[in-house]
Amino acid sequence: MQRELEQRLGAVGPKDTTRGFLFGSALDLVRTEVGPDAFKRCVDAAGGGNFTAFFSYPVSTFLKLTYASAQELSTKHGSFDAAMQHLGFRVAPRFLESTTGKMLLSLVGKEPKRLIDSMPSAYKTAWDHGSCALTWSGPKSGRIDYVNAVPAPYFAGSVLQILNAAQLKGIRATPKQTSLTEFSVDFSWE
Repeated sequence: MQRELEQRLGAVGPKDTTRGFLFGSALDLVRTEVGPDAFKRCVDAAGGGNFTAFFSYPVSTFLKLTYASAQELSTKHGSFDAAMQHLGFRVAPRFLESTTGKMLLSLVGKEPKRLIDSMPSAYKTAWDHGSCALTWSGPKSGRIDYVNAVPAPYFAGSVLQILNAAQLKGIRATPKQTSLTEFSVDFSWE
């Protein structure tokens, strides 16, 4: 894991940032599910724990935090990848509860396709790093292509939660990593 983290850290620059609510969500999850000692280890890995929701922080710091958090959560969730997906799953509600997220939900209403169509814009709100592009393969299925240093399972979890927020049935989100920083998430629902 450490070698992979170092490779991912090498793929980001000083201008690559993401929003503080991603950090807060990870830390809250570790505190709630694992406990105060694990929380402290994650804060230490991130170099501190004071993250304001919509301020921007380095992706390199976020990588250190998510790796530490996934390590702490992996026993409970069965594997590092499952823990990473759980981290992504739990961050989406935080975004949807924010002012920006509420505005997005009010604009898309109850139409799941419109909600999913908005995901590249939502990505740009949260990340000043990489990219996100949506391709529909059918009326209830598609693929989101990402370029990001954070592992694919994290984003698969976020996609699952967005589909869940749309109250869809039979949802699936399957990540496929094609290179260190390029991956896709195929999604569908019934």
